[in-house]
Formats: sequence, C-alpha cells, structure tokens
Amino acid sequence: MSASSTPTDGNLRGLHWSYALLGVADGTLLPFIPLLLVGRGLSPAGVGVVLAATAAAWFSVGLATAYLADRRLSPERMVVLASIGAAGVALLLILPGGLTGALIVVALTLVRSPLMLLDPITLRRLRQAPRTDYARIRLRTSAGWAVSSIASGAVFQGFGLRILPFVYAPLALMFGGWAWRSLKPMAAEPAVPAATPAKVKRIPAAFGWFLVCCFLLGASLAATQNFLTLQINGLGGGALLIGAAAGFQALTEIPTMAYIHVLTRYLSHRWLFVIGCAIYLVIYVAWALVTDATVAALLKLVGGVAFALTFVAAVVIANELVPSRLRATGQALMKSVLFGVAPILGALGGGFVYDLFGARVMFLGSTFFVIGAGFLALLVVPTPAKAPAVEAAAPPAPEPAAAAP
Repeated sequence: MSASSTPTDGNLRGLHWSYALLGVADGTLLPFIPLLLVGRGLSPAGVGVVLAATAAAWFSVGLATAYLADRRLSPERMVVLASIGAAGVALLLILPGGLTGALIVVALTLVRSPLMLLDPITLRRLRQAPRTDYARIRLRTSAGWAVSSIASGAVFQGFGLRILPFVYAPLALMFGGWAWRSLKPMAAEPAVPAATPAKVKRIPAAFGWFLVCCFLLGASLAATQNFLTLQINGLGGGALLIGAAAGFQALTEIPTMAYIHVLTRYLSHRWLFVIGCAIYLVIYVAWALVTDATVAALLKLVGGVAFALTFVAAVVIANELVPSRLRATGQALMKSVLFGVAPILGALGGGFVYDLFGARVMFLGSTFFVIGAGFLALLVVPTPAKAPAVEAAAPPAPEPAAAAP
C-alpha cells in the first residue's frame, strides 16, 4: 500500500468535520419530515406511504451510486454533488400543497442518497487503522445532530416549519463545501498480489443472512422512530420536544460510540448488535405503555445507546464479510436494506397499523421484528475467529491504549 493511501492527521480532521457538518444539516431536516407531512394534511397512513417511497428511492439510488463508486466514479465527488442537489431540492419545499410536499420529500431523498458513501470513504482511509476508529469518527455526526435537532426544534416551534428549507439548504451547502475541500479523491486500491491471494473472492452467504437481520431491525426502526414523532405530537408535544427527542438519542450515541472500543475488548460486534436489539425491545414496550410526551421523548436517551451499538456493529460486520474491492457495495447493500428496503415495509405497515389500531399495537408489533433480528444475528454472523478475511494477509494494526474519542 502506498504512503499516500495511509490516513494522515489532515485526512482524519477532514473526516471529523465532514461527519459533524452532515449531522448538523440532517438534524434540521430528518426528525421533522413526518410532522411536516402531517402539517400539510396527510394522515398517518399517507405519511407511511411517502416514507416508504423515500426508502425505495434511498435503496435504488444508493446501490447505483455504490456500484459506480466501486468501479468508475469518485465517491468523494458524488458526496459533494449530492449535498448541492439536496440544498436545491430542499428549497422547493416552500411550494404549498400536500401532494407537492410529498413529491419533493421523495425527490430530496433521491438526491441525498449518495451521502451514504461517506462511510465507505472513511473505511477506505482507515483500512490500516484499528476498526474502532470508525466509531470515534462517526460520533461526530451524533454530536452535530444533537445540537442541531434541539436548536432547530426550538426555532421551528417559534416560527413554524415553513422556514425549514432556509435552515437546511445553507447547512447542506456548507457540508458540501467542506467535503470538496478536505476529502480529495483517492487512487484506486492496488490489486492483491498473486503471491498473497485474497481469501474471499465474492460476497459470502453469511453476508446475505446478515442483510436479513438488518431488514428485520430496519423495519422495526422505520415503524417506531417515524411514528414516535406523531405520538409525541398527539400527546401534546410540538416541534421543540420532537427535536429534543432526536437530540436526546444523539447525546447518548456519542459516549457509546466513543467507548465501543472498550466493549470490543470483551464482546464481538455480533454480540454488540444483539445487545442493541435487546435494548430496542425494551424501549418499544415502554413506548407502547407511556402516556406522557416528555417521557416518550426521554426514552430516546436509551435509544441512542441501542442505535450506536447496532449501527456501528452493522458497519463493521459488513466490512468484515465482503471483499475489500467491494467495500462500497457491501456498505451500500447493508445501509440500503437497513434504511431503504426495510423501511418500505416498516413505514407502510407502521402507518396503516397506527391509523387503524393506534400507537400501542404498532409499537408492540415491532417487537417481533427486533427479536427476530437479534436471534438471527446470533445464528448467522460468524465469530471473529471464523469470519472470512476480506483483506490480503497483513499484520493487524495495534490497538490504541485509552485513545481519546
């Protein structure tokens, strides 16, 4: 491997700020989409249909961009273009109408989809660094999201969601400008020498089964997280409490991601994923029973721990199970299933169940999916000793001692 491909302090600083700025921008948009759609006259079932359409868009475009990133185009430049496109499409949300707003939300998801490439960009730069470095970089998104979602919730509470496009668009452009400046395209990865053959030539079956785990988890998340917004609103909370709930989750994601490297000394990423699913199970039951909007929002503090464990574990498991030459495709497949295919079912089903039977039945029904995700992961994800190697044989990078987050 050439010296130019080894992560430098400058590269890592660029990644740190890229994740932070992405979290700041997304925190002004994503927590408020269900509330925005309800404000334009859509029913919970209608919101579910729109969110299912956005999930399908994320899945299809995300896979296409990942394919191009692994073979032809620069993922760094696709991320920049996505941020510019997202800013432009978001400004169209000033147009009135429920159907118009729904179509713009779907279009916004289409142009934002290449942003998922930020993770494979990071993993490529960290391929000679400890795997736990990813979590300590990714937590910057949670930090940016926490500040942004709480602050924007307060602003939207006072001025209404009509100003959302004018808040999100400049922040998306700020992220794109920083990514253009700091994330320079890297040269193609060198081919594996003939004397050191790769141990895996194609995606193994274990990865396919792990995608089923991600599907079950993602379906439960789409139903519960999106319609918790409507539950908080229905219990008397407004944009401020909805934004605070999103911020609460991010606040606990940060320390969890910062110290995942401590947990991985004792537990494999498979077990981190299972434990995260178990925590979600408890939260779903609690959401089914609470009748106070503030309590429902505060439960997101526990949700942040579950998200950090399951998401970081899923990223690392996917990275371990696919060949290095297909890293972007593997990450896009995992995220497209978790945040694309699964939410089609979760958003559609969650919306109709919420409409017909109420929040309690919807939350309790989601527990079956998250139980299935955790149990299946125990069965299908290989232990670290048996996991297929996806890089050419090389000495492992040393684990940093008590590295700062």
